[in-house]
Amino acid sequence: ALTIDEGRDELIKIKGVGEKVAQCSLLYGFGKVDAFPVDVWVKRIMSELYPNGLPECMGEEKGIAQQYLFYYERYLKSKEE
Repeated sequence: ALTIDEGRDELIKIKGVGEKVAQCSLLYGFGKVDAFPVDVWVKRIMSELYPNGLPECMGEEKGIAQQYLFYYERYLKSKEE
């Protein structure tokens, strides 16, 4: 089995695949829950809640946390304001 870094490096070799798409492929397509795709929504909530990076407690399941962070920033936060 490839590590996240090895998988990402292999996927990025495909023309048109960048960091985010590679991370999404690893998380959603290959079930690698330690992959952490970053888009504008995740970048925004990370800078607000976790400017120094994710807490250690997220461990190897940071891909699962990413999904909750994305959903919160994209869909729930605007309803609170």
